Amino acid sequence: MDLAPAQPLTPPLTSAERDQVQRAADACGTSIEEFMRCAVLTAAADPFLAALEQAATTIARRADRIQHDYATG
Repeated sequence: MDLAPAQPLTPPLTSAERDQVQRAADACGTSIEEFMRCAVLTAAADPFLAALEQAATTIARRADRIQHDYATG
């Protein structure tokens, strides 16, 4: 498996935010870094997000067709 060097995926956290993430990571038995990595990858594979992206593409495609119909009609 190739591991590409990556920039940090998260913005800097405030002390309160870091404490909150630390508590969640502790509850899961992982480090903060692993907890945040898992959260980012889970969010990236979210089927709801994919459905929203598909809906946005469909709406944009239909809007183009409607505008074209008005221009040619």
